[in-house]
Amino acid sequence: MILRTILFLTLLFLAVFAETSFTFAATSKNQFNIYVSGLKVGELDYTVNQTGSRYSIKAIMKSTGVVSIFAKYLFDGRAVGSLKNGRYFPQRYSENSDTGKRKSNKEMTYEKGMPQIIKGEKRKSYWLAPASQNDTVDPMTAIHALLSDQSSKTPCKQNMVVYDGARRFSIKLLSSTINNQNMSCKGIFTRIGGYSKKEWAQGTQFPFELKYVALGNIFRLERFIMTTLRGRASFVRR
Repeated sequence: MILRTILFLTLLFLAVFAETSFTFAATSKNQFNIYVSGLKVGELDYTVNQTGSRYSIKAIMKSTGVVSIFAKYLFDGRAVGSLKNGRYFPQRYSENSDTGKRKSNKEMTYEKGMPQIIKGEKRKSYWLAPASQNDTVDPMTAIHALLSDQSSKTPCKQNMVVYDGARRFSIKLLSSTINNQNMSCKGIFTRIGGYSKKEWAQGTQFPFELKYVALGNIFRLERFIMTTLRGRASFVRR
């Protein structure tokens, strides 16, 4: 199913540390259309509430248009945590999905940087145990970090490690290009552990690109592009 593939890759690929520490109260709403090979397959809407150093995130991802006729999909993800000195410290993460054929949910909490799974499906033998994933961030925090505005002072310098309750992967931004009011950042996603033999056979590294537009002294993300097993996928702000 196309949207499930995009969601899976989104939760794996999207992760970039923002450079700013928030010391004020703010609520931001963001909306993106999702395309695969030029065909709109879904929408991603997410809201971020920030009070001082604390943040909370809620995201809804769903199939739309022709795709929803053949394969309906709904994903609801949430996260709570804090941002200190440019680093994210998640405290709670949950996700619920409904493919029309199967419903699933997952919930993790964090104790001194260590994730703990308090709700989830039956674990597979090759999944990584949460006890070995200290100082990782959850997928929703990663999505928020990626889609946040970027400073023009030190763009595309971030690296981080994400754990989704089963798999561990790293994100590294490799280069940046600024041309007047536009900025492009290229990066690489690398699988580290928790994958099946079939997933390992599909590859270990995948490229992606972030395209920004200047807004005052910061850059605002307008498009996220990645190579998937189903073709070229794009998240376009609407």
